[in-house]
Amino acid sequence: MAVIELKNVKKVYGKGNAQVEALKNINFKADKGEVVLIMGPSGAGKSTFLTIAGSLQKPTSGEVLINGEDISDFSAKKRNELRLNRIGFVLQAYNLVPFLPVEEQFTLVDKVKKQNNLSRDELNDLLKQLGITDLVKKYPSELSGGQQQRVAIARALYANPEILLADEPTASLDTKNVEEVGQLFKDLAKKRDKAVMLVTHDPRLEKYADHIYEMMDGQMTQKK
Repeated sequence: MAVIELKNVKKVYGKGNAQVEALKNINFKADKGEVVLIMGPSGAGKSTFLTIAGSLQKPTSGEVLINGEDISDFSAKKRNELRLNRIGFVLQAYNLVPFLPVEEQFTLVDKVKKQNNLSRDELNDLLKQLGITDLVKKYPSELSGGQQQRVAIARALYANPEILLADEPTASLDTKNVEEVGQLFKDLAKKRDKAVMLVTHDPRLEKYADHIYEMMDGQMTQKK
């Protein structure tokens, strides 16, 4: 069974003449242990797809299933719990707290989510895997874009989600860093059994993907 699945999902904004159909009958699924790319140009509907898959907003119609359970009509409280416990986000802006050093970014997670986070040993292993062990005392402003990206990934994974959603994770990275981050996402999927979903228009990530979906004008087709 897919860990996440969208069935005939539509999203409509506005009314009457101003109505825009952002998503048109989207069908999608991802399993643990897989990297799935959602590709397409700006305005194709990728961000709307990401926010619905991540339970940040509800579809106008259709089903969003997490482990077979339809979350489309979850209350705001239940959707918050879902994002806290089962879905991790890596956003384009990294969203690191600027006045906290790297090690305290994880302490902050502990204050919000008090159970089922990675143990100290597991976190140390993750930091080592990401190559950021020696950065824990540094502040976000002291890190390069690639380093901030890795810290953001570590923070998202610290909460031990089943699903990791990343929005344009390589937008500001050169080819060397893209290859490192692409391999990293692949390793995270395979070794940590996560469903990794990357919303991107970067073709350099294609070789790391198990499946590729293409979005155009609110419609989705599977390429791989």
